[in-house]
Amino acid sequence: NKALATLNLRANSIGPEGANHIGEGLKLNKVLSTLNLGENSIGDRGAQHIGEGLKKNRALTKLNLYDISIGPEGAMHIGVALRSNRVLTT
Repeated sequence: NKALATLNLRANSIGPEGANHIGEGLKLNKVLSTLNLGENSIGDRGAQHIGEGLKKNRALTKLNLYDISIGPEGAMHIGVALRSNRVLTT
């Protein structure tokens, strides 16, 4: 994708498997700047996949992870990713 700047996937029944695909896409994407994953059941495993994508992504500036059903382990994966991601602002 060379044009999509905003993607709203709020409340789309995305689980860990879907989060895996999104994480893989984040690794390669150079255009998407806003992603809303709020109100999905991503869970800890899914948060790990999103985190892996965030580590490599250099375009995303806004990310909504409201109510994604993660616990301490999932939060740790996101937190580790945020340490290396220097472009995410919101």
